[in-house]
Order: sequence, then C-alpha cells, then structure tokens
Amino acid sequence: MATGHEGPPVDGPSDGGTRPPASTEYRIAHLGERLARGDLAELGMRIEARGDAVHITGTASTAADREAILRIAAAELPGVAVRADIALADVTAPDRSEDLS
Repeated sequence: MATGHEGPPVDGPSDGGTRPPASTEYRIAHLGERLARGDLAELGMRIEARGDAVHITGTASTAADREAILRIAAAELPGVAVRADIALADVTAPDRSEDLS
C-alpha cells in the first residue's frame, strides 16, 4: 500500500529557484547517512532534489518507521519542501501456500 506525504516547508520556502541551493545537496547526503546509521538503519530510501523540493521514495517496514523518516527529513532539511512516496512493506502471512512448479 503506497501512501504519499507532502509536508509544507518547515521554515519557509527555499530560494524560490527551480532547484534547491547547493547546500541542500549536502544536507540530502547527510540525511541519507543519518537514516542509514541511526536506529532505523534504513538503506532503502531514495532521496533526491526535484525542482525546489526534495523527494523521498522507498519502502518502510512500519508506519512508525515511515513517520520517523519524515521527522528526520524535516529536521535535516529545514526550509525545504519534502515530498514523500514511502510505501509500507507487506508483512502479513500468506493466506495459502505457494505452488512451485
């Protein structure tokens, strides 16, 4: 199940150009490192600058993990619009056995 989350800029709009400032690229890299090294140990998120916003895509294990990713992104990218398309992993047991041939 994929759900999108689009949050307003935390501290206001970026510089108004069509691309985030160069420092945003550095902050995107730092966000990726923080997600990978933190309690989440999240390696599956793709984080990229698109226009004047940052777009995060990937699959999170739980809704709580997805919300944590969005909180960390807001903290790392103040003043930058963050758009996310983070799906939740399906961890339900199958309702029938798989037939292999």
